[in-house]
Amino acid sequence: MNEQAYRAASEQAVYLDRSSAGCVEITGRDRLVLINRLSTNAVLNLAPGTGQITVLTTNIGRIIDLITILAINDDTIWAITSANRGAQLTTYFGRNKFYGDQFKVRDVTESVHQMRVYGSQATAILQQLTNQALEQVGLWQHVSAEIDGCPVRLARIRPMRGAGWAIFADLAAADALCEAFDDAKASLLDRETYHTLRVEAGYPALNELNEEFIPLEANLWDAVSFNKGCYIGQEIIARMDSRGRLAKKLQGLQLSGAIEVPTPLTSNGKDAGTLTSVVWSPDLNQHIGLGYVRTGHDLGSQLSVGDQQATVVELPFIAQTEPTTVE
Repeated sequence: MNEQAYRAASEQAVYLDRSSAGCVEITGRDRLVLINRLSTNAVLNLAPGTGQITVLTTNIGRIIDLITILAINDDTIWAITSANRGAQLTTYFGRNKFYGDQFKVRDVTESVHQMRVYGSQATAILQQLTNQALEQVGLWQHVSAEIDGCPVRLARIRPMRGAGWAIFADLAAADALCEAFDDAKASLLDRETYHTLRVEAGYPALNELNEEFIPLEANLWDAVSFNKGCYIGQEIIARMDSRGRLAKKLQGLQLSGAIEVPTPLTSNGKDAGTLTSVVWSPDLNQHIGLGYVRTGHDLGSQLSVGDQQATVVELPFIAQTEPTTVE
């Protein structure tokens, strides 16, 4: 882990390349109708400049992918996918076209450079670089701007250590944007340090977002609407919500030492879940992790994981400053 980048997230800002994330462009009258019937959140009324997270689910409510929908203009939306999922989801969207639907789907991942910027001074640095006021940009909202003469789109995303922003630009702007952030004293964030910050914030990654789990188990309540009507997997998710009892839930785990993942969690020799992520937290001075813990093992429960011990704790491990939100 890069100690300098880790400290920079709290004291300044960090940036990283996320161009492996997919970017799928959907145009036409029924672009939002498509996403609304395939995913968990209400997106029909998204206006240009707004966005929303939502989960694509199977017919039994299992996670296909957590995506971010950005309404670009009156005819176009972008679906931002997990890493290396752009082509797959382009095919998936196209395969779910009903008779009479009017939309077109195009994978534009290879033509869009994506970055993420986090940290206590992330918003201030972006304001300095763009000469725009950004404090009132709400969660999942996005605006057009320029950085060092390069047109960019800035979207407010979940924060880490202060704020979180996604940046979208032309591929040709990649080097210029990196130079601009370096000049502004932001630090390049390596993947290992990113995952440390992610686990401290309690955010799931790809290994926690797959067809083994439903969105509610992954704490994605803000990505689910319970009154929008039917979508694929809706019946299962609504049933689990109405019963008020999940089989398992993504929890924080304080660990007695390092251990490989995934590893089963046990309690008195019985299955208690699965440890899915482990990092060393300098600020907490211990190994911590995320895991799906079976219902009944409340906060403070002591579990075994390999030859280590794990204590179930509340998420996040370290509080994240929330941005202004717009529902």
